[in-house]
Amino acid sequence: MTTYESKTADEVGEYFDDRSWLFGLNGFNLHIGYFDDAHPGTDPKERHTEVMIEAAGLRAGSRLLDVGCGFGRPAIAAAKATGARVVGINVSAEQVRQGRALAAEAGVADLVSFEQADGMALPYPDASFDAVWASEAIMYMSDRPKALREIERVLVPGGRFVLSDYAERTELTPEQRVSLKEGFTVEALPTIEGYRELLTDAGLEIVRFEDATAHLHRSAARIPEVLDEKYAYIAERGGKEFADEFKAMLSKVGMLEGQVLGYVIAVGRKTGELAG
Repeated sequence: MTTYESKTADEVGEYFDDRSWLFGLNGFNLHIGYFDDAHPGTDPKERHTEVMIEAAGLRAGSRLLDVGCGFGRPAIAAAKATGARVVGINVSAEQVRQGRALAAEAGVADLVSFEQADGMALPYPDASFDAVWASEAIMYMSDRPKALREIERVLVPGGRFVLSDYAERTELTPEQRVSLKEGFTVEALPTIEGYRELLTDAGLEIVRFEDATAHLHRSAARIPEVLDEKYAYIAERGGKEFADEFKAMLSKVGMLEGQVLGYVIAVGRKTGELAG
């Protein structure tokens, strides 16, 4: 069986700390878009967050844990839309800092908090949250089964876990694995069906499972436009050599996203009855 190198939580945190200014170019909202033709006027990235809010079943007073929260815009959107109390965790100290600032700016600092924590060792008691979600976060975990067992542990009985993440659809070539590592810090991802197995092995009952690869392809098609739009700023901030290297790397990532990788949205329910 082939094994692949994975970065530690601290190494992933350093990676995102170093590149926070780059991810900020995308409006501090890191995940792919959800292209819903029934909501043509909604930005696809915002629609992605709405889909997760709906899937989590949030309401006023719900307790949500956002694992790998990025800069916190989805967490903030969840609190504003539902009145839920949200804790966002991240291994990047810089993204936690910016998340706190964004929550204060949005006027929801009383509902949303951000903490630096490792998703594979959650610092919360059993049954602490009514819902947990992880958008493009499990992919970075060096021990994904452990991370999902931790998520199941902190959910209340009947609580929901919402997953949206990248997957492998076919065996990658060695060159494609190099591009995957350059773009995402990991050399391998679960398959789409592999995520189903990971969720059930963690003790979660699957209540929704969507192959959302078409949304990934549509997001990937936008990468050249974004690169052209932001190139001058990246060159000014990081230098032309860095900008050219970043453009080449992101072009390879776009090829992976548009032709090779898949995407899954899934909801797992912790067994037992939901309190209240």
